[in-house]
Amino acid sequence: MSKNIDLSIVIPLFNEQEVIPFLINELNRVGQTLGKNYEVILVDDGSIDNTFELVKKVADQDSKFKVIKFSRNFGHQAAFNVGIDFAQGDMVLTMDGDLQHPPSLIPTFIKHAQDGHDIVIGERLDNKQNSRLREAGGRGFYKLMSAITNLEFKNVSDFALYKRPVVNALKKLPERERYLRGMIQWIGFKKKYVPYVVESRRAGKPKYDIRRLTKLVLSGITSFSAFPLRLAFWIGLFVLVVSIVFSIYVVADYYLNPNPLAAGYATIILAVLFLGSIQLIILGIVGEYMYKMFNEVKGRPLYIVSETLNIDGENIKETPYGIHSF
Repeated sequence: MSKNIDLSIVIPLFNEQEVIPFLINELNRVGQTLGKNYEVILVDDGSIDNTFELVKKVADQDSKFKVIKFSRNFGHQAAFNVGIDFAQGDMVLTMDGDLQHPPSLIPTFIKHAQDGHDIVIGERLDNKQNSRLREAGGRGFYKLMSAITNLEFKNVSDFALYKRPVVNALKKLPERERYLRGMIQWIGFKKKYVPYVVESRRAGKPKYDIRRLTKLVLSGITSFSAFPLRLAFWIGLFVLVVSIVFSIYVVADYYLNPNPLAAGYATIILAVLFLGSIQLIILGIVGEYMYKMFNEVKGRPLYIVSETLNIDGENIKETPYGIHSF
């Protein structure tokens, strides 16, 4: 690890050509106020627009900007993890490239780290771009995560600063299905939360659609809790009790009612549909866990780096979950 770098800023980029000029200007402006030697690691997550050409031009002009290019789109979490793996600073800060994570808060994060906190995390008070329904859903998800994992989850994203011992601990965790927000809670250390308001994107379009959000939610829940599996057991037990009670009712109804319920087919059809749906839900839950185990057993990497700029490969050690094509 280079002792000359105080701070590494890791920023994933996926089709962000419109926002890059604003991002670079803001980083340069804030960087001049830090009074520290810093590097900016820009991770091109398989962009298909001019993102790589733009960041390449930036890296050619200023060596503190470093670029990592994936061989294809591996996803937001993979991009954060490769940046952490490559970071050489005593502190590593992760943030999105759309400027919804305000670079102006970087000095505040550093101050809290210098005051003795190992992890400093941005806590969202509001998101001006999201609807109220989506914001309420996000807060509900993190409350659910806190309840089923016995870990503390607040309304946060991946806007956070980690000291070197935290980074070293993260890099030693071998799993390939990496949910960074959960891993940070699991490893412990002393944390500080900094409130902020998420502004609307400066340019470009949001990348987290319903499909990606659903994938992230499922990854978070299944990576840190067996609650869905236990819930499936209790649902099965509840259905069993309901079936027994209903069976007693059907028998009694047959002997006591001139027009017994059992004579109709609607009850049978509804019961079959109900039980079938429960079984499919439980199979889906089990399948999600099996899918995660399947990925871990295969041992395929979380990411593949195809190209780097301004990075000395001799100082980078490969982690158990990534491939560096130097």
